[in-house]
Amino acid sequence: MLINRTSLIIALFLCFGSTAFRGTNTANYIEKHKTLAIELMREFSIPASLILGVAVVESGAGTSVLSRKFHNHFGIVGKNFNAMSKLGRRSHYKEYESYEDSYRHFCEVVSRKKFYPSLRTNPDPADWISALQKSGYAVAASTWSNRVNQAIKKHNLTEIDFFLDPLNEIAQLEVTPK
Repeated sequence: MLINRTSLIIALFLCFGSTAFRGTNTANYIEKHKTLAIELMREFSIPASLILGVAVVESGAGTSVLSRKFHNHFGIVGKNFNAMSKLGRRSHYKEYESYEDSYRHFCEVVSRKKFYPSLRTNPDPADWISALQKSGYAVAASTWSNRVNQAIKKHNLTEIDFFLDPLNEIAQLEVTPK
């Protein structure tokens, strides 16, 4: 009886402990990349919440092999000449010099999509997710879009789209009437 209670307590601790760690890890990841996402939002007029939401999902908040070995935070496919030496196998995922390069390339990819001009100043990440899903960005599109939407909501990422910086400049997107 004592062993069963001890086992149960340990199992519960491990379950809730890993969940708490995952939440902390994601919060740290968002905090680390928030400034870059805001800069890219200003440059490309893509909501920072979308940029971070996709990155959180695609990179496992920076814990995936792709993000750690290749600085690929968005699951972008491309040539990779170092995969054999880094992974011991071939990979069709692109390698970047830095996470900044990965973030920038994601925004460049999105800005070349057909839907981009019509959404360029739209601050609603759900509209962007839907357009990305329809454009074939993700393989498991409906699951992917649900996960990105959940990440944005769970971590209140839309607040970042309206983040006030120390110079009191509003980082929000231009809003045009729909």
